[in-house]
Amino acid sequence: MRLRLTDDVHGVMIDDDAVFLDVAANAYFCLPAIGSIMRLAGGDIDTTEAVLADSLCAAGLAERDGRTRREDEPAPPRRPPPPPRWTARALVAGRDGRFSRKHGQALFAGWWRAARPRAFRALLPPVGPPAMSPSPAMLDDIAVFRRMAPWLPFDGACLFRSGFLLGYLETLGHRVDWVFGVRTWPFRAHCWLQAGDVALDDEAERLIAYHPIMVR
Repeated sequence: MRLRLTDDVHGVMIDDDAVFLDVAANAYFCLPAIGSIMRLAGGDIDTTEAVLADSLCAAGLAERDGRTRREDEPAPPRRPPPPPRWTARALVAGRDGRFSRKHGQALFAGWWRAARPRAFRALLPPVGPPAMSPSPAMLDDIAVFRRMAPWLPFDGACLFRSGFLLGYLETLGHRVDWVFGVRTWPFRAHCWLQAGDVALDDEAERLIAYHPIMVR
């Protein structure tokens, strides 16, 4: 039988394990060793087990796929960007991006976006088109951000760090992808910014261990 993920839920299969992210609840759920009776692709679920289907629907993770999407419903989930191959840290080495007033304004906007208390769902930008590879102007602005980073009020969590840089880059007119990824055994969740196949705030070699579950 065919189900689809509810509007606030995203999912990914990692080998035989299914992982769900409920944006409204700010919670992850994992169904291990479920691949023999369930398939998950994009927002669609196929299963032959009625009990499993009923349980997913009762938990609010899925719904019967028998209605048409209304115009005011959220857009369907985006396909993830390509696996990161490059790291912005290496690409901006030696770039002489000059700090200006616009950078100061963008830094404040980024901090305000990341620091003010909001529900997880309210932190997320709307679904947008895929981000292209970083332009020279974006790399210059990232170079400025990295140079200022030692004096910035950073939180250690990836959600804060990525939200900060996202607000900074958006204020400067750049489009980037905010990628949320998971891995299993042990289970870990992580998020980072990406433009094309370039990781903007983390190391590409570390990120390939994560499977994207949501992209904004």
